[in-house]
Amino acid sequence: MREVIGRTVAGVVLATATLLATSACGGQLPAGADGDLTNQWAALPAATSWRPDEGVCAESFRDVSYRSSYKPQPCDQNHTYETAAVADFTGETASRTTPPSAGSPDLGEAWADCDKRITDYLGGEWRTGALWFGLAVPSPAAWDGGARWYRCELAETDGQHGDPIRRIGSLKGELAKPASNLKFGCYQYGSQLVPTACNKAHNAEFVGVWIANGIAYDSLSGLKTRIAKECRGVIARYVKVPNDSNISYRTGVVWNWPSKSDWEAGNHGVRCHLWLDKKKLTKSLKGAGTKGLPTN
Repeated sequence: MREVIGRTVAGVVLATATLLATSACGGQLPAGADGDLTNQWAALPAATSWRPDEGVCAESFRDVSYRSSYKPQPCDQNHTYETAAVADFTGETASRTTPPSAGSPDLGEAWADCDKRITDYLGGEWRTGALWFGLAVPSPAAWDGGARWYRCELAETDGQHGDPIRRIGSLKGELAKPASNLKFGCYQYGSQLVPTACNKAHNAEFVGVWIANGIAYDSLSGLKTRIAKECRGVIARYVKVPNDSNISYRTGVVWNWPSKSDWEAGNHGVRCHLWLDKKKLTKSLKGAGTKGLPTN
């Protein structure tokens, strides 16, 4: 179809040129003609590439996004992923001939930006809830066509560092809700963390996140003493007790970290939990102070 249209236009221009040349030989131009073949042609619009929308949802996610597989839908329909933000590569990154690849500094900077945008979108630190986010970039063909965006894609998970699950409804503002069921709370801990209501018997509680920047994933298993110390500091701030030599007599510590792929993408958040072993609690220890968490 494109070739047929091109030949038709070329034929019209050639016929017009022939007519004007014939008229010029007689010394006169047709009525309304000025001899300039170009000054009445409208300029062609600038080429544009497709750009995904924010605040829409989808059933699937790919870290390289193709126009043919992009199928957004309203978030009030059953879905798994939600586009929380769309931003643009700038500077030297935007001048690349190919999209940034996994593990590159350029993609790491985009991930860090998504980290902030996701938290703003949710109304709270995303690592404090059963949530995951990924980063999508344009396909090579879309990049060649001028696309320079990256997409921050959000999903609910089936627990801490779990798999994305289907849901109905947007996640926007979810962590700003006082009673969001996605927020981590209290647990019964034996060999694993089993969620329980904080007014039911439990022996562990999520207290926050230590961001372990500058640490390689493969070295985490050898840093138990460091991680325990950092998490005890998080516990002290959460419960409002002194972070001194007595903190280890007040509570034990349980922690976990994300998968290697998520760690290398940029998520260096270690989730910390206070743990009282055989002691049973029936309320949260947030802000409880030394009376709520005495030395043992």
